[in-house]
This record gives sequence, C-alpha cells and structure tokens, in this order.
Amino acid sequence: MYEYLQRIMPAAFEYKYQIEVIGEKLPLPQASGSNTVPRYYKDTIPDPVKVDSRASYLRKVYWYFKNKRIEKKLFAEIEKIKQRREIKVFIGVFAGVLPLVFYMNNRPGSPAVIFSNMDSWFSDVLTDMKTMWYRKYYSFNYAMENSDIVDFLSPYIAEGVEKRNVNIPGEKIAIAPCSFADYSKCTPGKKVNIEIAFSGRMEPDKNPMLYLKAAREILKTRSDVTFHVMGEGSLVNEVSDFIAQNDLSDKINFRFHPNPPEVLAETSLFVSLQTGTNYPSQSILEAMACGNAIIASNTGDTGLFINSANGVLVELELNDIVKALTLLINDNARTKKMGEAARTFALQNHTIEKAADYYIGLIEKAGKK
Repeated sequence: MYEYLQRIMPAAFEYKYQIEVIGEKLPLPQASGSNTVPRYYKDTIPDPVKVDSRASYLRKVYWYFKNKRIEKKLFAEIEKIKQRREIKVFIGVFAGVLPLVFYMNNRPGSPAVIFSNMDSWFSDVLTDMKTMWYRKYYSFNYAMENSDIVDFLSPYIAEGVEKRNVNIPGEKIAIAPCSFADYSKCTPGKKVNIEIAFSGRMEPDKNPMLYLKAAREILKTRSDVTFHVMGEGSLVNEVSDFIAQNDLSDKINFRFHPNPPEVLAETSLFVSLQTGTNYPSQSILEAMACGNAIIASNTGDTGLFINSANGVLVELELNDIVKALTLLINDNARTKKMGEAARTFALQNHTIEKAADYYIGLIEKAGKK
C-alpha cells in the first residue's frame, strides 16, 4: 500500500516517513515453524458487569487515573506528530480506537478523522447483551458516531452497526469496494491429490467442528481424500480430541501454518463456515488466488464474491456441507474450472490498487471538510 501511494502521489507521501510507533513499543511475535502445534487462546472481551462486580471502588479509581495518564501521554505524542507533519486527516482502526477516542474528546476541530471498521464480530452480540452495548463497546460507538467518515469493510458490518442503534448519518458512511491479499505468494500447484483445506481461528463462530464432522462423513467412503485444518484458538483441544477419538490423524492434518498458501497451492477445495459473514475473508482470497473452488456458508455478504462460477454456498448444516463436498470431490473437472474462475475473480476484483484508490478518495474527501 505504501509503495502504491508513493508511486501515484509522490509529493504527498514519502516512504521513509510513513511508519511511526506511538506509545509503548512491544516485541514482535516470533515466527513459527511450518509444523507448529496450534496454541490454545481465548480472544474474547470480558463481561463489564462481572469485571465491575469483582473490582473494589479503590481499584476502579486506580484504573481511572492510570488510564487517564496513559491517554494523556498518547494524546501528547499524537499532537506532536500532527503539528510536525501538518497532518490534515487521521485514519483510526480497531487497535487504535482508544487513543482515537481520547483525541476526539479534545481535538480543536481538525484534522478530520476517518474510522475504519473492518470487523463483524460485534454484529453477533447475544440478544441479552444489547442493553450492555454502550457500556461494553463505548469506545467503538463513540469513534463511529464522532468521526467525519466511517469506512466499513462490507455492507454486512454497516448493517450490524445500524441494528445496534449507533447513530451515523448516511453521508458519513463509506463501503470499501474490495479487500486484497498478497497474491505474489499465491501460486496454484499441480494439485495431484484430492486435498481440502480449512483455515481460520479455532473459535465457535468459525465452525471448525462442523467442518471436521463433514470430513468424517466423507472419509467413510473416500479414503483417498486428505483434509487440512490450519489455525489456533479456544477450540484447539476440542479439534485435537475429535481427530484422535475418530482415528483420523492420518487423513486430517491439523497444525498452525505461518504461510497457508503453501498448503493451499496443492488443495483443490477450500471450506469456510463462518456464522457471520465470509466476505471478504483473507483466507478465502488466498485460497481463490491459489486456484481453489470455494464451499462457504451462505451468510452475511458471502454472495458478493462466492457464486456458482467459483464455488458453492451452503447452509450451516452438516448434510448440506457433505452434499457440496461430495459433489465437487466426484466432479474433478468442475472443481478445477471453479478454481480457475476463483483465481481470476480474486486477482481482477480484489486488488491493492483498487483499495488504495478508494482510500485516497476518502482522504481527499475528509481533507476538504
């Protein structure tokens, strides 16, 4: 992205000045080997009611002043950079929302702020949590309601926000035209054997267990098929136990892989069964670019890039998934044709150039406010 911006707007972007770390500098995670055992972790936000009930009044006072001190320091650093660079537009993203909220509480009216909301997890908040929405997700709501432009990765995410009664005027909403991936590492292999892949966080909303159950059904009659599961998360132990208990370790390869396209190059089918939306999944884009036909849950905006030419949309129901897998496993010519169409679609429609043009347009629009 930086190189593309530098090429088309050389006077406005100087590459050597693009990266600057604000706040505490944390060590980068160590790279994992290709056969690393998946790690167990739980990526969830604690219930604020439980946190409050377990904390004393003095503990809450301590948290308040500690956070104020950190926020003030971050704000001061942001202000210094803003003045030194004469910045006219800020773009806030998921990880930077807290300093962004603090900044918007104190900004004198400029620069403009674009908040990019690229996550759909909040759209699936349980019904009984709706009354706690503003308490639990206050910072995100504040950022969205007070930014000059809110950039959504897909219509599904924008609709999810609207259902939570977050008040964003229509003229401030922008929907990204696409996502993109590093296609330089996505090259189709020879695909000699029948191999099928699943890649994503091992969390309930990704439905890895449903994939494994479908794999078990297929393997009852097709021992020549190999399944891959790549990822880490809170269901790691459950996934491992299922494979062991069903004696499938020879046919289902479960591991964390730092570079999934190395596996996807040799698979012919990629399965994504997200409960919310599969669009525009980075894993699916990489799989498409590697020449895989796609089987995906018919949820959210998935239909925006998976269609009858490059894949099959299924319900989150075991028999429907098994039916789709059986259809494409038994029709190699059809699967190959779908994989080729999927690669063409990804490389033509989900490009960094297209995304960069969109964000440059947003920056120019916000800068005029």
